[in-house]
Amino acid sequence: MNIYIKKSDGSKDLFDEKKLKASLRASGAQKDVIGKIISEISDVSFDGITSNTIYKMAFKLLKEKSKKAALRYNLTNAVALLGPEGFAFEAFLAEIVKTWNYKKVSTGKKIKGHCMIHELDVVGESDWEILTIEAKFHNSRSKKSDLQVILYMKARFQDILDGGYYKDKKPRQIIITNTKFTDNAKKYAKCSGTEVISWDYPKKNLHDLILESNIHPMTALVSLPKSARNKFIERKIVTIKQLAENNFKKLEECKFLSNLNIKKIKEEIFEFFPDKI
Repeated sequence: MNIYIKKSDGSKDLFDEKKLKASLRASGAQKDVIGKIISEISDVSFDGITSNTIYKMAFKLLKEKSKKAALRYNLTNAVALLGPEGFAFEAFLAEIVKTWNYKKVSTGKKIKGHCMIHELDVVGESDWEILTIEAKFHNSRSKKSDLQVILYMKARFQDILDGGYYKDKKPRQIIITNTKFTDNAKKYAKCSGTEVISWDYPKKNLHDLILESNIHPMTALVSLPKSARNKFIERKIVTIKQLAENNFKKLEECKFLSNLNIKKIKEEIFEFFPDKI
């Protein structure tokens, strides 16, 4: 029997086991674990079930069978929790860019274009290249960046290019969103040579870049209270690596976390992210 799921934007789509398998596989879950989760979800699914319900069920089952895979599977939600404003997402992208061997990485840099001054979300500089990134953050996973976003941001990039900012260095310009681009946006980006990266596009997408860089948002930590999460974001501390560096100095100095909270957070980082220590 065909089962239709209700997506977060209100539309309906046929439940596709292949998509769920692909997302579970991307989390690093073993084949037998994936099979058991698919079987359990299929047994209790019904026509009209929401995609969010399926997501929560899969996360719960995955957490019971493979906690590390569950944290990876929950990456989409963890990145969304960096909101509601976009500056934390920009800071998070900057931490990823730092692993790309740029000598200097900054956020919110003001750049003089040919016609006006622009504030760029992330800028990375090396001896031969200057990377400029425009970040488009959405709190809702169903929200997509459309063609107008690409057109507007491409115009900004062109004005910066015309203003001579890159000088004799190679310019690299990227538009990055934490959700998805519409089909028209992707079509125009490909035709115009505009580099875009979303959660699932292109082949090496944002999800892949996070796993490759091993830079995880601190919002992925289950033991981190929401109130503390917001305070860290205010301080532009957005990654697990930042919490763990210098022998947990930033964590130990917190006045808004109890010793018990700090102990639990440390234990979670030691268990799931030992490479951050």
